[in-house]
Amino acid sequence: MGKKEQLKIINMVSINTLKQNWKGILVAAVVGSTAVLIKEFFGSPILDPLLVALVIGIVLRSFVKFDDKFISGFRLTPLLFIPIGVILYGAVNLNFIKFASVNPTFIFIVLIVFIAYLTSVFLLSTLLNINEKTMYLIAAGSSICGASAIAITSDAIDAEPDDVSNSLIPIFISALIGLFVLLPFLAAILKMTGLDYSIMAGALLQFTGFVKAAVANIPVNGANVDVLMPLALSVNAVRYIGLLLLIPMFASFARKRFYIPWYLWVFLGAGVAFSFLPELAKILNPIFKPALTYLWSIAMAAIGLNANLKSLFSKDGLKAFIVSFFSFIIAISIFLSMYYILRELIIL
Repeated sequence: MGKKEQLKIINMVSINTLKQNWKGILVAAVVGSTAVLIKEFFGSPILDPLLVALVIGIVLRSFVKFDDKFISGFRLTPLLFIPIGVILYGAVNLNFIKFASVNPTFIFIVLIVFIAYLTSVFLLSTLLNINEKTMYLIAAGSSICGASAIAITSDAIDAEPDDVSNSLIPIFISALIGLFVLLPFLAAILKMTGLDYSIMAGALLQFTGFVKAAVANIPVNGANVDVLMPLALSVNAVRYIGLLLLIPMFASFARKRFYIPWYLWVFLGAGVAFSFLPELAKILNPIFKPALTYLWSIAMAAIGLNANLKSLFSKDGLKAFIVSFFSFIIAISIFLSMYYILRELIIL
């Protein structure tokens, strides 16, 4: 495609297409912004605005009959907002300087857990005959960073709205069980230290907000949260690098040909630039972080407004939960068996 044709397409999207679909985009923007405000009002790290936006969108679509003008806007919104969000996500989260400072043992542990998640999701999905794209989204959301990874992957593989809802909500439920039941139970029976628990949370929990909640409410006496929180988040942040592998891999599998989304290069470039220009990062990150949250919440709202509530309670929805939950159990098992062998190598 020549440059002139590309410019024509851009102009059509920016003028004609937006004029035709503004109603759907506006509804998605209102729902996405509401989700962000809910998170801000309650202040809970568990209330991921992307998930909240998706759920509100699904519920709204179930009770309100939208005409074709709205629906076409719902379909267009993720295509507009997710690529921009990916670029901002790289600038905000892909910090190679911080990654280099993480203990190599932690990086190795995260790598093994990452492989455990991918392997178990693929095997369980094959056994249960899960939709291919849903499988990719469960794998990305579980192994990396929940809603954010699903948002990026969904665009790269052209996932359907039901694929997104059938992966994100089961992962969220699995993470809730992990946060409130599994991890505290393991901490008690294994008599974990604050260090053990923080590393476990950072390496395993599927949402960054859940990692924060786990450490903030750490069930270990005498644990110094101020010291352990940055540690857990640095371990969790190592997982972001996995996007550089998963996005081209899943996109190529889904399209049956080698494919790298254009915005993945900008994602990488933004991460490199902000890693080595810390002063620029200090200025722009306070702007980029809220912008990213709003962009992706709006995109997720639009996906929810396209999704079918019935699919969540279907056999496919149940299968997706089984895959997400048991892959979580397997990842926990792999983590524990490996961590207690390697913990003597950890140097604080």
